Amino acid sequence: MTDSTLNRSAASASRPRHTKRRTRRWLITVAVFVGVVIVGGAAGGWLASRALTVKTELEAAQSLVGTLKTQAAAMDFVGVGATSTALSAATSKAVDQTDDPVWRAAESIPFAGVNLTAVRELAEAIDVVAQDAVAPIATVASNLSAASLKPVDGRIDLEPIVDLNAALIAASTALDSAAVSVGNIELDGTIGQVEEAGTTLGTLLDGAATTVSDVSSISSVVPDMLGASGPRSYILLFQNLAETTALGGTAAALTEITIDAGQISIARQASSQTFLRDDSLPVLAGDPKLAALYSPLIYTRLNLATSRPDFPTAAQITQAFWQRDVGGAVDGVISVDPAALSYMLGATGPVTMSTGDVLSKENAVALLLNEIYFRYQGRDGPDRTDAFFAEAARTMFGAVTNSQAEPQAMLSAVSQGVNEHRIMAWSSHPEEQKILEGTTLAGILPTTNESSTTAGVFFRDTSTSKMDFYLETGATLSTDVCTSATPTFTTTVNLHSTMTPEIGKTLPAYVASGFWGADLFRTEVYVYGPPGTTYVSSGAAAGAALDTTTDDLGRPVAKFTVMLAPGQTSEVAVTFSGPEANYAVPELRTTPMLNPTTVAVDAPGCV
Repeated sequence: MTDSTLNRSAASASRPRHTKRRTRRWLITVAVFVGVVIVGGAAGGWLASRALTVKTELEAAQSLVGTLKTQAAAMDFVGVGATSTALSAATSKAVDQTDDPVWRAAESIPFAGVNLTAVRELAEAIDVVAQDAVAPIATVASNLSAASLKPVDGRIDLEPIVDLNAALIAASTALDSAAVSVGNIELDGTIGQVEEAGTTLGTLLDGAATTVSDVSSISSVVPDMLGASGPRSYILLFQNLAETTALGGTAAALTEITIDAGQISIARQASSQTFLRDDSLPVLAGDPKLAALYSPLIYTRLNLATSRPDFPTAAQITQAFWQRDVGGAVDGVISVDPAALSYMLGATGPVTMSTGDVLSKENAVALLLNEIYFRYQGRDGPDRTDAFFAEAARTMFGAVTNSQAEPQAMLSAVSQGVNEHRIMAWSSHPEEQKILEGTTLAGILPTTNESSTTAGVFFRDTSTSKMDFYLETGATLSTDVCTSATPTFTTTVNLHSTMTPEIGKTLPAYVASGFWGADLFRTEVYVYGPPGTTYVSSGAAAGAALDTTTDDLGRPVAKFTVMLAPGQTSEVAVTFSGPEANYAVPELRTTPMLNPTTVAVDAPGCV
């Protein structure tokens, strides 16, 4: 944490905080007050005139901020530059009105003075934000266009990113300064409207300063991650959701991507069959506790690397397998699943493969995770499906890196994939990984209850099948965390097989269970409690059984095995208890399934 962040936090802590409704029109409230507090006379008339100007300019500034948000979302970079210029002019004029000998003299008047001082200092802080935070970013943005952000012939132009880094650093410094200044404004003795305006502005600036600081941190490492300081090599991991694991699906196909000075290229490709399968030779020195929970095979079978709901674990195992069995440096691992690919296909439009297949947003999941297995049966089926996956990856790569998608549409698609935990990333460079760990992209469960009180439900197929195309799941978290000093957390999980005997007769051997054919399949269910809680009890319906309870990732966890025949449903439930402590709003994280899990949180009293 920087010194400026510490100062801002200290100032925020000393400022009174109101939980009552905060007006969004605080700028107008402040300006109107100025006109109200001024006494009559020539000086009063002079101040009243200036107060009206302050009111007009701050109202204009408020409207312009809304325009900036709209233009930024639409990637109207030319508009952003023009609006920023107008915003700077409005805030500068408002400050000029308060920088006057008569105004300053009036600040010594009992009661009115403390309010006038507060208004002036608030206006000055707003002007700092407009001039020194918004303007630098807008200047960079005004030189961009949506087309300039597209990769061209597989190359990303790094210059705008470098320029944006410099602007973000300036903006972060300005926001920190403005937040500290507002935190130091004397609000004691001001009327309610001014006090509330100061508190609201302080809260907004604290949030903006934190957000820009976080974005600046991420942006600062992007050029190096894109090869600005030398070539990088990443492994793109394709997860097969038809065979579920905690993070999504088994590690089915891998593609090596090299990046040098923004130029992106596909290098080598491999499948899970490429890698050595010798259960006496773990690829890493394993954690015995982790091996006991997820079996030692997590360290000897690449396809099981994603078994634990922690992407750094999967990435490090993947890196070790690649370096041992393929060779070469691995600077990071990026994971994506077919659902995320379908979102990106919505941005690029359909793409055609050499087989004649057309991959689209509508058909990608079904084609890649079910239909392809019916097409390629027999002993060479696995090899042919692996080749199909490899070409699909190359085809999608070409569409994404050759200006086929509009940046706004692609950003929306990728954001959806990240927010659903279908796209994750890990860096082997500690300084970069530290920054990633603060983002959703990291694929890490929260380690505390500070921002959210998160429970988890994760699944793993252990039928050696591709049967999860026919699995539906639901999970409900019920808790009194917002009404009890010592809360309980009960998670109920439902599993239902949509398989029918008729479909079962047609299943390729590679899809049906390696042990029971189409008659039965087995799923492990891992129910994690929030950090700091303790396992209390559990229950299991017919077809399900509790295997063990232990702890993992700083949480209690209960592991079940569920056996389902076609058409069957089963259920498990676990209760955890928490000590008296501070908890945030409860959330329930689940495996990003092929058929998304229906999730519900029942938490009376929580907002």
